Amino acid sequence: MKHQSFSKLRFMIPYIDIHTHQHREVPHLLQLLNCIIGKGAIPETICSVGIHPWYVEGDGNTQWALLKQQATSTQVLAIGECGLDKLTDTPWDKQIEIFECQILLANKLQKPLIIHCVRAFQETMIMLKAQKVQVPVLFHGFNKKKEVAQALLRQGYYLSLGSAILKGQMDDILIDLPLEKIFFETDDKSTNVVDIYSYFCTCPKNQHG
Repeated sequence: MKHQSFSKLRFMIPYIDIHTHQHREVPHLLQLLNCIIGKGAIPETICSVGIHPWYVEGDGNTQWALLKQQATSTQVLAIGECGLDKLTDTPWDKQIEIFECQILLANKLQKPLIIHCVRAFQETMIMLKAQKVQVPVLFHGFNKKKEVAQALLRQGYYLSLGSAILKGQMDDILIDLPLEKIFFETDDKSTNVVDIYSYFCTCPKNQHG
């Protein structure tokens, strides 16, 4: 998945689960399986690989060496999930260091970034700008306010929506999201991504449907 390929990917198959931690046998579904470095080998199917801020081991050097090796594999289409999380125990300085390295790696390989961000949107955007990110950026599991969505979209970033929209608490946001900038995901939930697509298309406040 090279530069701009997020836009091209949506035309390849009826349903896309852009970020999942478990493989499902669902007809007409393309799944991008997420693999956390240090938590197992990468699969033969298409996937993303990254160092998650929850799971930085020690100084992170061993994981970083493994990521650089695995990220060049042809089935690895994106780097991540990676990013910043103010609720995890991983030291903040270490999170910043590891995230910066992954931004630079994504630039070098020209593979998109899948972002994990918890209470750190401003800091994440500052880092992406400072490191001159040159590839598509996807904020996965987005469930924040409309103002945050608009700020990310103004930077040209993509948003991935998960099972949180099924609760009906994001309906006012859904009506304003440009179709070319959104994806859907199951993450680590048991939800079928087709149900997320269906809700989005039939949401009472959604004028896209």
